Amino acid sequence: MTPDKTKQASTKEDVRVEEKVQFLSQRSAFPFDAKNVLVKETHMSWVFLANGFVYKMKKPVAYDFFDHRTLASRLRNSREEFNINQFLARDIYLGVIPLVMNENGRLQLEGNGTVVDWLVKMKRIPEENMLDNAIEHHRLNETAVRRAARLLATFYAATPRVPLSGLQYLRKLETDIIITHLQLLLPAYHLPFALLTKLKEKLAAFLVAYPTLFQERVQRSAILDAHGDLRPEHICVTPEPVIIDRLEFSKALRVMDPAEELAYLAMECEMLGNPQVGELFFDVYKECSGDILSPSLVRFYKAKKAFVRAYLVVRHLDEEPYRSDPKWLAKAHAYLQLAEQYLLQPEPTARR
Repeated sequence: MTPDKTKQASTKEDVRVEEKVQFLSQRSAFPFDAKNVLVKETHMSWVFLANGFVYKMKKPVAYDFFDHRTLASRLRNSREEFNINQFLARDIYLGVIPLVMNENGRLQLEGNGTVVDWLVKMKRIPEENMLDNAIEHHRLNETAVRRAARLLATFYAATPRVPLSGLQYLRKLETDIIITHLQLLLPAYHLPFALLTKLKEKLAAFLVAYPTLFQERVQRSAILDAHGDLRPEHICVTPEPVIIDRLEFSKALRVMDPAEELAYLAMECEMLGNPQVGELFFDVYKECSGDILSPSLVRFYKAKKAFVRAYLVVRHLDEEPYRSDPKWLAKAHAYLQLAEQYLLQPEPTARR
């Protein structure tokens, strides 16, 4: 059920998040015989897995690109998540449903009463069907991977282009690098200053040295409204592939060259120990689009995404549940080292 079809007489903000999470963690919360409930916490959401369904409740938090501290903003975001995932995962996203306080003063899913929050409802995809799991357990099927890659290429062909000048695009990339560098320098992260500065300077120097590589992408009308978070754990490699979790909270973060998004996926596959999967996605994209990509451009994009990803993982240290877990700092170091490896490679094919 979508929110447009749900009667919402009023809203209520004073039910604590802890109460909602406790309620939704119980088997009795669901309008079916839930065998068990698995609860996961992310930066932005609480996720409840029950039988064949997933329920995602946005946290009332604010970051640079969004503010979900009000019920209305969480509804808008949930609607947007449902809408923008229709192309790549139409059958997975089932709707946006209310969590209400019913007439008996009890929380209830999809009932009548005062709405206290909204949840995105999805079909549950078995973990073994996701690309990251297939890579980890050496169960890759090339035909299935190619199907997923063709779905992505079809999406790129259909999605709107974003009008930018060559100069605007170069400035966007430069700004991404500068902001990421400043964020990684925060004292709480204890990351190596010299390495961070070296990576930032090398990425910025590449933009200055090879501007035509990026101007040609703009001239080709390659810059588009992409997926925004294309990682292996979001790609389902079943006979009917789907790609979930398109980034919904900021179109600005989705605006990119498909070559950059594919580079991001390829970089993540390399982190999992299988660079061949990323290359296969590139091959299928080139077959479908005719888009010939410079190896130097792809390598730059990989380094940039590894640099950004280092921040996305290390910022877990800002939150209490993750602060004492050493894996986040270790992962940040691994991404920085990978970025350095890309940037140390020579650029024989780059053009000025």
